[in-house]
Amino acid sequence: MSLTKPKILHLDVETRPALAYVWRGYKENIGPEQVKEPDGIICWAAKWDGQKGMKFSATWEDKDFLKKLRQMLIQADAVVTYNGDKFDLPKIRGMLLRHGLGPLPRLTSIDLYKTTRRLGFFSARLAYICWMLSLGAKIKHHGFRLWVEVLEGKAAAQRLMKRYNKKDVTLLEELYHKIRAHIPNHPRLRPGAECRKCGSKHVTKRGYYYTKTTKVERLECQSCGDWDTGKRTTA
Repeated sequence: MSLTKPKILHLDVETRPALAYVWRGYKENIGPEQVKEPDGIICWAAKWDGQKGMKFSATWEDKDFLKKLRQMLIQADAVVTYNGDKFDLPKIRGMLLRHGLGPLPRLTSIDLYKTTRRLGFFSARLAYICWMLSLGAKIKHHGFRLWVEVLEGKAAAQRLMKRYNKKDVTLLEELYHKIRAHIPNHPRLRPGAECRKCGSKHVTKRGYYYTKTTKVERLECQSCGDWDTGKRTTA
């Protein structure tokens, strides 16, 4: 891990639906023998925090797209996603296994969805959160038909999917910096830094809070606004 500036990776993956034989259009329990083609990742976009440029790779243009994604994740000090703990990261691990690639190391995950869903907003969907916080809008598309056309190999649909995927990562990075101070379990990525979130040295003591047995210093970062704890003494 870097002692000065950690490598934080913003990541979003897009997946394909499974293709299956079904008996009806509703209330269908699909058994393994009905699956003709399994689901999987079709593309991913990623960006290093604070750096220019966006990485993108897809099944239709790069046979090594999973190897490249794995390598970026290995290099990352932390990975930022939106609902990635339940969706993106398990999908990646499963795809690596299916394609005979090695597993990932233990990752420091910062899942922004876990923060936004606890803030009492009307919706925790990325599109709504980014609109409400004036961060911009997701790329518009024609719904499920886009995925169908991508799988059919239509170049226009693949270009739109690429724009859609990359814009989600752009929004993800902006949202991360917008709500970073509100992430309660943000890891300390800068050893020795005063502020565990942004690395600033401008941290001010703001009194104490008390438990039944302990007096704990309250610390406020003057750069990002984060509140942290300092020395603990017996009350």
